[in-house]
Amino acid sequence: MDQAAILDHHFRVAAYAVTWAVQLGYLTWLGLKWRAQKRESLRSGHRPR
Repeated sequence: MDQAAILDHHFRVAAYAVTWAVQLGYLTWLGLKWRAQKRESLRSGHRPR
């Protein structure tokens, strides 16, 4: 492999890693927000769905 192909591969791997990190972070944030909302719903006396 030449230098350009190696560099291109490294950038592609980095881009996929950043994309997955952002998506997993967003999924985690949604899960935490959902859990807090569910907990607040139980505290206020509403039945969970």
